[in-house]
Amino acid sequence: MKMFIKLALSLLVMFTVTAGPVFGQILRLGHCPSFSVLKDFEMDKYVGTWYQIERYFSFPGMGGKCWTQTYYPDPEVEGRFKLRMDYRDFVVENKMTTEMDIYQDLVDDPATLTSQLFSMPFTADDYQVLSTDYTNYAVEYRCEDRGLFQRRESLWILSRSPFPKSWVMKEAKSVVASLGLKMSSLRPVTQDCFLPHRGPYPIRPHHTQQIQRNNFIQMYSRAPLAEQQQYKSLQSYHHLASPAAGAEG
Repeated sequence: MKMFIKLALSLLVMFTVTAGPVFGQILRLGHCPSFSVLKDFEMDKYVGTWYQIERYFSFPGMGGKCWTQTYYPDPEVEGRFKLRMDYRDFVVENKMTTEMDIYQDLVDDPATLTSQLFSMPFTADDYQVLSTDYTNYAVEYRCEDRGLFQRRESLWILSRSPFPKSWVMKEAKSVVASLGLKMSSLRPVTQDCFLPHRGPYPIRPHHTQQIQRNNFIQMYSRAPLAEQQQYKSLQSYHHLASPAAGAEG
């Protein structure tokens, strides 16, 4: 059952991120807008892990959380890159991963990236890095014309931290607003996988400490009666000599 769920979610990710965008986009009236090109975009600075902080509604996103995007150089092809999408599903909380090839086919537009899954041409899809400072935030955007008066849009606000500072989000959203993109369609992405563990139970002693304590108890219980009495006297002395016990007396 778990394998079936994992396969189904992986397929949803594949069609959302790479193949024709059937899911994961909003519909708007009009043609896709044309934005200015980031001619100084440097992919070498863009590589590394980005955390999805907010994005347009995504159908597969309903079944997953803690989405990250990691860009890295292709180890086999110089000058090419790869993208790994990681997340955890809500059903069984397994870690899910999808990898794809990333191409920069437009010499005059290095910020337009083409993603392709399993080197299959029919999965190729373009998207654009609208803005980034490389160290704090990035805004990625995809748009597809769907007829004369309709388009599909995807938008991601990314950060180098799963919990970015308020000024980082303010700067990223100012880019989205200045470009006339729909702010009200942005939805937060849960990143609670990266919170420190706060369990309801107290921290247990280290395993080696438990073993040492158990060994001491066994040794004490097997000791001669005179040694046991000596230990009790020593234990009583330390208790009375402690500051807390002295305060009570």
